[in-house]
Amino acid sequence: MNQENQILTNERLLRGSNTPVKPIPWTHSHLEAVASCPRQFHEVKVLKNYQDVKGDAALWGDRVHEALEEYLNGTKDLPVELEMYRGYADAIKRVPGTLHVELKLAIDTQLNPCEFFNGANMFSRGVCDVFIDQDWKGKAIDHKTGKRKKGSRQMRIMALLLFLHFPKVQEIDVMFAWLKTNERDTETIKRDDIPAIWLELMPELRIFKERFDLDVWPARKSGLCKQYCAVTSCEHNGRNR
Repeated sequence: MNQENQILTNERLLRGSNTPVKPIPWTHSHLEAVASCPRQFHEVKVLKNYQDVKGDAALWGDRVHEALEEYLNGTKDLPVELEMYRGYADAIKRVPGTLHVELKLAIDTQLNPCEFFNGANMFSRGVCDVFIDQDWKGKAIDHKTGKRKKGSRQMRIMALLLFLHFPKVQEIDVMFAWLKTNERDTETIKRDDIPAIWLELMPELRIFKERFDLDVWPARKSGLCKQYCAVTSCEHNGRNR
């Protein structure tokens, strides 16, 4: 058993038969959602009783990602309203290496790559906007259309998935490209960092699994409840009153 899997096994984070509700694969956004409000996560992502209603900013982000994917893949030119991103996209095209766009990555409970949508025993998954495979090294790029946020945990999660899918790659330069302000956040992550990344994630992965083990999903009130939460049955949501 490799060191990374040993860490998870020792923490009992891989799926066990004692789990009443089978955990869905975790992602960076799932960990954030559980920390924000377990009740909302359970209703929307697990039970699917409600659907998130996307605002204008989220819809714009989807539009930008779709257009950049088509342009980088060579299937469509950039639309007129996104012409300002041509230089950014062309710079990506010029980077040497094998270009992967909107790369879907999933791993199972043995930390092996698996099918993204229906992989058996899927443990985690994510999508990398751009990955350039340069044999022993790689470059990962995430297009960001919203406000710049601090923190690079998402970078390390993406690198973790990429390392497990590209065994020859020993080092990955991860970049968040904040398109509104033309700012960049970068971090170089090495394969030797994998155990430290798992240890960093351990507290939240433990909480994530325990939610399913115990099947307890408390509501957590915040300033977003009344206007932005889709779960109208929650006592903190005032939109159904």
